[in-house]
Amino acid sequence: MPDNTGMRRNLPSLPALHAFEMVYKLQSISAAANALALTQSAVSKKIQALESYFDQPLFERRANGLAPTAAAELLWARLPHALDELEGVMQEVLSSRDGGGVINLAVFPTFATKWLVPRLPLLQEAHPGLTVNLKIQLGRVDFGGTGLDAGIVFGRPGWPQCEHHRLFGETLVPVCSPGFIARHGRPTSMARLADFTLLNQTSRPDSWPNWFEAHGLAAPPKEKILDFELFSMAVEAAKAGLGIGLLPAMFVADEIQRQALVELFEPHQQSDSAYYLIYPKRKAPLQGLISFRRWMLEQNANQR
Repeated sequence: MPDNTGMRRNLPSLPALHAFEMVYKLQSISAAANALALTQSAVSKKIQALESYFDQPLFERRANGLAPTAAAELLWARLPHALDELEGVMQEVLSSRDGGGVINLAVFPTFATKWLVPRLPLLQEAHPGLTVNLKIQLGRVDFGGTGLDAGIVFGRPGWPQCEHHRLFGETLVPVCSPGFIARHGRPTSMARLADFTLLNQTSRPDSWPNWFEAHGLAAPPKEKILDFELFSMAVEAAKAGLGIGLLPAMFVADEIQRQALVELFEPHQQSDSAYYLIYPKRKAPLQGLISFRRWMLEQNANQR
């Protein structure tokens, strides 16, 4: 029956759990002892203590070393993440002494490399006690058992049990390389874009059709569009001269400034989707999140 008294049952010691981690990884008591700077006897006793706690063996001795039992496999599947999260909590509480904090932030790769990471020195200057750990997330941000505190996503509000703050919208701009223009010529009108190979990012399958529709033009044939999983891939494809990309202006601003890419027509915002900072409501009081949220909202001006 569940314990409704609010008291937690006795748990194994952290040194025993760390010993298990090392023995599982190395499949050897002696190797684990060397890695932990302990005696073999000390490591063996810690493993025996865990086996007594679980009332079942965790390893079987074989000629070529130790083999984990089903119980050990189950423990290994949960333990490293649990210890990482516990360590993160400890770090966050310690850093809160100086008004800082720790935030584990989910972000998709191109936003991280093109927008957020170049601005992290500004964040560090504004909040020197704040630590931001970036976790790459390609799909929907999952806050359940992942250790994530917040995420930066693109879309429309509709995240259950989450607070959200609009950061900025997104304008798309058609771009290509100077070499592409030299080989194929420059489109003389938006309608002529459909004559060229068009580059697209798979998470925005309707970008090109919506662009043409917004300008009163017929959608381009599907066979004219090449898809890439990441924005960074589409950017590199455009720079390599594979076609014309329709890309977020803030992700290609540097390339346009360096003339690695040419802006063919004015940027256009073609949907009400935007970049949002989202986080579970239960995380709202975290000092690190409060500092990061304040800083991000200060950054949302002057975005193309």
